[in-house]
Amino acid sequence: MRRPSLSAVVVLTVLISATAVVWAAKPRASVATYVPPAEPGLIYTIINFNRVAGRAQHTLVSVTWGDFHDAFVVPGPYTSNPCFTSTPSGFVYRLRNNQGSSAPLTLTTTGTIVRGPYQGDVPMELLHACYTLVK
Repeated sequence: MRRPSLSAVVVLTVLISATAVVWAAKPRASVATYVPPAEPGLIYTIINFNRVAGRAQHTLVSVTWGDFHDAFVVPGPYTSNPCFTSTPSGFVYRLRNNQGSSAPLTLTTTGTIVRGPYQGDVPMELLHACYTLVK
C-alpha cells in the first residue's frame, strides 16, 4: 500500500514544481486606467514591446472602454530590423474619442506602458525610428 501513495506524492510534487516554473516565466501584464475628459479628441498610449532575452516579441493589447472591447496583437520587429534588439522600441496606440465619452478606459498589455493613456498632443515617440503608430 505504501508504494502507490509514495509514487502519487512524487508525481504531485513534480507537477506542482512544473506549474510554479511555468507561472514564474509567464509575462506580467501592464494595466492602465484612464478617465478621458468629456470632449472629443485623440487618446494616446506609448507601449514598449514585450521582451524575452532582450529581443522584442509580439505584444498583446486588450482595451475595455464602456461598451467597446477590443483585443489585438502587435507584431514585434523582424530579426533583421535593428529595433529587434535595441531599446526603446514599441508602438503608440491611438484611440479616437468621437463623442467626448468620459467612461473609464482600461488598457491591458503584455508589453510595458511607458506613458498614458492621455488625451492631447501627438507623442514625441512617433519621431523615433523604433516606434510605430497603431490605430
